[in-house]
Amino acid sequence: MSFGWTLAGTILQLMLANFLFMLVAFSGGGLASGGSPGKRELRILDMSLFLLPALCVLSACIVIFLHWRGGGAISYAWYALPLVATAFYVAYVTALSRRNRS
Repeated sequence: MSFGWTLAGTILQLMLANFLFMLVAFSGGGLASGGSPGKRELRILDMSLFLLPALCVLSACIVIFLHWRGGGAISYAWYALPLVATAFYVAYVTALSRRNRS
């Protein structure tokens, strides 16, 4: 693992954390004010506000830890963790939005 790639990936993960916080804040706010989501849906949206950015920080910490331990290039796969979670969030918000429209 290269120090340069680990540093670049960590910086990008921290930038992604800020972007995901704003994405969830605006999409969740739009859904909450535009429709009538239930308590369960609101809890999921509220939890996503902190969970998605936290996954970015967690994945960056894991890659840094593996870098210190001499991990291989496969360790960079941990950077995909928040991207997978974001795909699930976008699918959930899209389904919730379609349900509220009809």
